[in-house]
Amino acid sequence: MKELPYTAITASGATISFRFPLHPLTESEAQVADLLTRVLAAVDEVIGEQSPVSDGDVLQALAMALAIRTRMVETAPGSVHGLAKELVDSSLEAHSRRSDTGVH
Repeated sequence: MKELPYTAITASGATISFRFPLHPLTESEAQVADLLTRVLAAVDEVIGEQSPVSDGDVLQALAMALAIRTRMVETAPGSVHGLAKELVDSSLEAHSRRSDTGVH
């Protein structure tokens, strides 16, 4: 299975490294990485412009965005929901296998 190596730097400067498994039907690893970087940058930008935003609020907004995107895909809703859940579970498992030194 292909993987996407990805490193993120937190607001405090800690580095978090991941090896995200890519779905077998992934068409472009580069586009996935670029979109991920842009989403994280947009979140950071909004957080920086507002009074303190809770982590729970950020996660809730991202979950809602995923729900909206699944409805925008023109295919059977059940298959898209299943794929979205599979991708989230896979990414969260990569999170638990991350190799970092400062963030837990």
